[in-house]
Order: sequence, then structure tokens, then C-alpha cells
Amino acid sequence: MGKTKELSKDVRDKIVDLHKAGMGYKTISKQLGEKDTTVGAIIRKWKKHKMTINRPRSGAPRKILPRGVSMIMRKVRDQPRTTREELVNDLKAAGTTVTKKTIEEEVLCDGGGVGEQSSSAADIDGVTGGEPGCDV
Repeated sequence: MGKTKELSKDVRDKIVDLHKAGMGYKTISKQLGEKDTTVGAIIRKWKKHKMTINRPRSGAPRKILPRGVSMIMRKVRDQPRTTREELVNDLKAAGTTVTKKTIEEEVLCDGGGVGEQSSSAADIDGVTGGEPGCDV
């Protein structure tokens, strides 16, 4: 099942207004051309939280922005013997402070392989994907 576009605030407010006027889920869904499960979810959310806006998801923000990740991966791909310390210093120069461990996890999740014994940032020969357990 593919991801769908979220409904605009106007449509969500219209659904709630029609519900307040006494219309049922199926009637509202037919009138507005939305699925009745969508209408029901919006009404249940309104009843519980008294709001129809979409709230942000929970979870901590990424430590390294996507641009920084691509910089790391490009450098590791072009210079496989780059150390984590060098990558930390490069990111610090770009304005992002991270630890060597964060670099290691980012490289592992994006397809590079950081050896436990190695001081090299990655040895990407033969690696085709990220490690299991990466939150991507």
C-alpha cells in the first residue's frame, strides 16, 4: 500500500463541521470524495484531541543532516582509508559536532562497513547495503 497525500486543513475542518451538523461518516465521505475510514480517523482524532492539524512525529532529530551524510559517504567512497577522526573534523568545520561513534553508525547504516579493530572510517569493498537495525 502506497503512501498518500495528507488532507488539507480546510478539508479536515469541513469534515468536522459536517460531523457537528449531524452527518454520518459515509455521507460525509461520499459528499467530499474521501474514504469513510479517512473521515472516521479525522473525526476520532478531533474528538480525542480537539484539533485537526497534523502533529509532528515523535523521536529525536537526526544528528547529521542529509547533506552531511552525503559528504561523509562521498569522502569514504573516494578515500576508503579516511579515519573517523578526519570525518569528525570535517563535519566540525561545516558546523556539526558529532562523535566518532555517530560517524561509525552513519557509515554502517548507509552501506559502508566500519571494522571494529580498524581506525579507517570504512572499507566499502563488497558491501551492498546497510546493517540490520539501522533506523533509516
